[in-house]
Amino acid sequence: MRKGDFGWKWPFFGEFPSLFYHINTIHQSLTILFSRIGATAFVKGPCFANMDILGTVDPKNVHYIMSANFQNFQKGPGFKKIFDVLGDGIFNADFDLWKDQRKIAKTLITHHTFHKFLVKTSCDMVKNGLVPVLEFMAKEGIVFDLQDVFQRFTFDTTCILVTGFDPGSLSVDLNNIAFMKAMNDMGEVMVIRNLLPRCVWKLQKWLGIGPEKKLRDAREVIDRVIGKYITMKRDELRAKGKKLNKNEEEEGVDLLASYIANDDGETKTGLMFDDKFLRDTILNFMIAGRDTTSSGLTWFIWLVVTHPEIEKKIREELKSIISLGEEGEKPRLFKGGEFKNAIYLHAALCESLRLYPPVPFQLKTPQEPDVLPSGHRVHPKMRVMVILYAMGRMESVWGKDALEFKPERWISERGTVKHEPSYKFFSFNAGPRVCLGKEVAFTQMKAVAASIIHNYHVEMVKGHEVCPNVSIILYMKNGFKVRIRNR
Repeated sequence: MRKGDFGWKWPFFGEFPSLFYHINTIHQSLTILFSRIGATAFVKGPCFANMDILGTVDPKNVHYIMSANFQNFQKGPGFKKIFDVLGDGIFNADFDLWKDQRKIAKTLITHHTFHKFLVKTSCDMVKNGLVPVLEFMAKEGIVFDLQDVFQRFTFDTTCILVTGFDPGSLSVDLNNIAFMKAMNDMGEVMVIRNLLPRCVWKLQKWLGIGPEKKLRDAREVIDRVIGKYITMKRDELRAKGKKLNKNEEEEGVDLLASYIANDDGETKTGLMFDDKFLRDTILNFMIAGRDTTSSGLTWFIWLVVTHPEIEKKIREELKSIISLGEEGEKPRLFKGGEFKNAIYLHAALCESLRLYPPVPFQLKTPQEPDVLPSGHRVHPKMRVMVILYAMGRMESVWGKDALEFKPERWISERGTVKHEPSYKFFSFNAGPRVCLGKEVAFTQMKAVAASIIHNYHVEMVKGHEVCPNVSIILYMKNGFKVRIRNR
């Protein structure tokens, strides 16, 4: 055996046995690895599986992959096979199909009617969904999983924003919802597929056993629920003559209604807004909005409550934007327009996303052989992985204090939010694929974070172990067990 970048190279299996040995601490292990050997490392996969991976935390490589030579680094057919449950949605799409979908999505997401709906929905869900649960937990002194509450909040909020319908997972009794469980099960199996050779999970799928059976059952629930939403929305709009009324234009409208209302049989791009297209679009938006935002909120609140001096600064800033006439209002909730001057809150959120990016890695497949700026050669039978978790902790990228939670690094000398290039701060992607939902995410996170920090004391249960899981989305492995009380 020979020593590789990540561990011993085994005959036939490459470095994957070493990789699996570190799997439970993979994020920390990769951070240590890149700090020790440099910004780019090669992992030799099993010789029969085309699973060689070049991992990088080098911003120059990220810029090259995501922007300068974007056309050569696509998701690739292998990615689409692993994530086949997402259909032809924007996450799976490459080339012209991706361009067409992104163009339509960008038009609808940036439209003023959706922005109004976003602000109204976020405020309503905090007031009528999140706060009643927090008030009940505070009154009863119950230990509960705040991560689970955030997942339910963002699940319901995203479903409303995308479809206009509330699945009702966020309530005092925290009931199990079949649609939410199916989405969770789907995510788990996607992780397993990424770790197994394709021939293994393909065999499980053909036999209908193991994780693949769980995915099949989850897909049936997902397709049934989304299909119901599409039918209900079509009927709702058909009754109105497929036009948005004046009240809807003033209060805003969900994305599904916008897609259907703008459907003239065939769009200028050639895309057909049939039920399959809408199904794939809804599912992709649900994943984009629900999982990432709840992950970001969980890590942010944990970082804030474990750094009392930062919590105090955020509270002082929030107090300064409240007019005197509203001081006695309890609980005091915040609206989107009030955050214009909440510079420190925004900086703290960016800092949290740097250290705990909701999507901890990104995979790309070269279409043609290429050479990265670091000098490493890549080819179509390997995957290139950007390790966001480790990149946010590199002294070579962020300085000697890279491991510190330090919101001040995001504030300029003029007191404004400092811009960092997206290929360095990669939490919202970079280049042509930069996240369309960045404003949506910040709007939701600020509304939730401000309401919690201003109105409540959050205390983590003594002895509770906080560590990241191994998943497509960076969650806390053991949840976030807390008690909460009114301030």
